Amino acid sequence: MNNWITLLCASLISISSFSQLDIESNKELMDYLHGSDPVFNAILDSTDLHRVQFIYTRIDKENGDTTLKTFNFSNSDFYFYPASVVKLPTALITLEKMKEHDLSLDAYMKIHRDQTCGNMSYIEEMEDNRLTMGKMLKELIIVSNNRYYNALYQFVTPKDLNERMASKGISDTKIYRSFTGCEMPYNLFCNSLTVTDQEKRKTMIQESSRLDLSRFASRYIWSHKYLFGSKHEYRGNIVNGPFDFNYHLDYPLKDIHGTMLRLVKPNLFAEEERWDITESDRDYFLGAMKGVPSDLSDEKYKDKKDYPDNIFKYIVKGDENPDFKNVETYSKIGIAYGFVTETAYVVDKESDIEFFLTASIYVNANDTVNDGKYEYDEVGRPFLTQLGQKILDYERRKVQ
Repeated sequence: MNNWITLLCASLISISSFSQLDIESNKELMDYLHGSDPVFNAILDSTDLHRVQFIYTRIDKENGDTTLKTFNFSNSDFYFYPASVVKLPTALITLEKMKEHDLSLDAYMKIHRDQTCGNMSYIEEMEDNRLTMGKMLKELIIVSNNRYYNALYQFVTPKDLNERMASKGISDTKIYRSFTGCEMPYNLFCNSLTVTDQEKRKTMIQESSRLDLSRFASRYIWSHKYLFGSKHEYRGNIVNGPFDFNYHLDYPLKDIHGTMLRLVKPNLFAEEERWDITESDRDYFLGAMKGVPSDLSDEKYKDKKDYPDNIFKYIVKGDENPDFKNVETYSKIGIAYGFVTETAYVVDKESDIEFFLTASIYVNANDTVNDGKYEYDEVGRPFLTQLGQKILDYERRKVQ
């Protein structure tokens, strides 16, 4: 545990963007987490192997006032690949842009083929259907639809996406890639598109755009901390040497946590740091964050065998423990390359408890990156589930 105490002390400095929050080192909580489960303890303490880090914010209510107390167990030197968690800010900035252009959730988008590369199925789907913004946003969150992320990435553009994040104080995030499989320079180009809103009798026209490669590169500094594994897959073969995440997606844990706090508790932030979205869109989006696949209209998502309610909900809800059956989580998860990262707002109405937990773990026992062999179900899911449950139990004991 000594390694983690050192890490904790060092990491408290890295969360300075939470200027309005109370940052505390909670030894009592850490002692509670280190309970009677030796497997959980071993994973929690394995700084080199599993690279566990988390940020936990407790919501205290007293005399009508709400205060946040944050326990930071993260390290800015621990890079992790955020995967689909980047869909969360992309969706929120989509809602900001829709508000600016007075577009409803029933508006639908068509993207043109000014540039073709990688997987273009997101454009093909729009050519055949009136794919509404509301449907894309909902599936983007609930079942992590990659096609809809690719479409909304084109709508917000990487330039606007990253500049808006920085303007809200979420300044270390770098989202300059879609999930199309295109080479890096092609990710900086966005096709022209139209968004038609029949309800409001208007059409938004957006011209194609390209972010200058030098502006993208200026935000990155090459570092060994982005090199992972002793081997990696390359063009169908396993080769010696690490996989290079330099110049890739980068969404630090404190930025992910800050994104969620601004969404759920906007009044605790300065106006310029909040998400500038309508209240009705915010309610719709929070519904998606709490939602499960069977809430969607497509028949395939009704199959609980293929799409169980907790398929993309690990924190607290990752198993069938009856003690947590009625707990609600508003969450977004990202899983790829052996990294599992989830951010969740947890609500236990029966105990009048609510808190935020953002956590990441690396599960790659064979130290080979991009071979598809990871311990998501064996290690990632049970650990994040138990972490959330232990924190909730800790809070429940305090209110009893």
